[in-house]
Amino acid sequence: MPISSLEAYQPLRMGFLTLPSVSSPEPDPDLNPNPNPIVDLLSLLEPDQDPLISDREPVDHFDRLPDPILLLILNRIGDVKSLGRCSLISRRFRSLIPLVDRVYVRVDCVIPDDAATASTSTNQSRTRGTGIFSHLTRAFHVLSHFVTPSRKILSSFQSSSSGSDVSHHSPDEVLRNFKELRHLQIVLPDGELGLDNGVLLKWKAGFGSTLEACAILGASSVLSKPENPNNSSCNKTGEEEMINSAILKLRVIWTISALIAASSRHYLLEKIVSGHETLEQLELSDKDGQGVLTMDNRQLEEFRVSPASASRGAHRTVVPALSVKLWYAPMLDLPGDMRLEGATLVAIRPNGSEDLSGDWVLDAFDEPYQSAVRMLVARRNYRIEMNSF
Repeated sequence: MPISSLEAYQPLRMGFLTLPSVSSPEPDPDLNPNPNPIVDLLSLLEPDQDPLISDREPVDHFDRLPDPILLLILNRIGDVKSLGRCSLISRRFRSLIPLVDRVYVRVDCVIPDDAATASTSTNQSRTRGTGIFSHLTRAFHVLSHFVTPSRKILSSFQSSSSGSDVSHHSPDEVLRNFKELRHLQIVLPDGELGLDNGVLLKWKAGFGSTLEACAILGASSVLSKPENPNNSSCNKTGEEEMINSAILKLRVIWTISALIAASSRHYLLEKIVSGHETLEQLELSDKDGQGVLTMDNRQLEEFRVSPASASRGAHRTVVPALSVKLWYAPMLDLPGDMRLEGATLVAIRPNGSEDLSGDWVLDAFDEPYQSAVRMLVARRNYRIEMNSF
């Protein structure tokens, strides 16, 4: 019996699957390398949903996730501006944002606390200094604001700007409504130390209520090794590597500069630490990779109980009297093609501390600089005592 052309296209139903009674054209493999339209369709439907019913509202599977799973996702996001955008999605998201325990804050630029220094600070933040002491003239101590915040992270720090005006919020204001904060990372727009071209200076410091340890790695220049290096002049130990007075003075300047930068960062953290009793780990670094300040759970608790003493007339905490151990190599070849000229390692602890060259020094820097540290600690060292400042 002949079948009309209209009947030929009536679907045949097999269970809940709907298959056409005639073959359809082959899909373009360039558009979909693994085409399976039925599976794709069923993946969007409830198991008991009839594929022929098209007027049913789609199910938001993401909304079916329990709060602990959503918090895991939000903690993976971390970035405070992205979390601010997430808070605009729904009331549920807005209620979950304060429960995030891992937050990353990227500071976009430095602005002053008072209008009197606004012009100076803005100009200095736009133009990096070139002298080793240029950070002393920069208004780093007024860093505690960053610009271009999220439109609304939480109700207490909404941004209302018009035209070219931008609302600014300090990190402690932005973080105020995070009630379960445990891990915090803040990244500054650049390092405080204005260095001459080619100079390497990196530091890592641990603080409680005051400085507990600081490691500094520096070099007067970073070069690529020649194809056939003269090994007789590199990585040697002996009397030829004695430091003359000019070299030693420059290394002392590097050390003081790094300590001032570290104590300035420490000064900024008092409000943040005191306002978050759940905080267990804090890291304050910079985009240039110059310095890292760290505080663990014990150090944070000590900082809450005994706040840092501010240096008179300066926006930084007091640096205690210190014991310093210094290593120096005129030239150091690292694995790969990197060569350091005037390589210097400085280990710093408060007076009375015995461990000036332990694992904490070896673990202060990542490769390839960790290899430089291992080479330097095998060399002759020099001891220096520094007064509090």
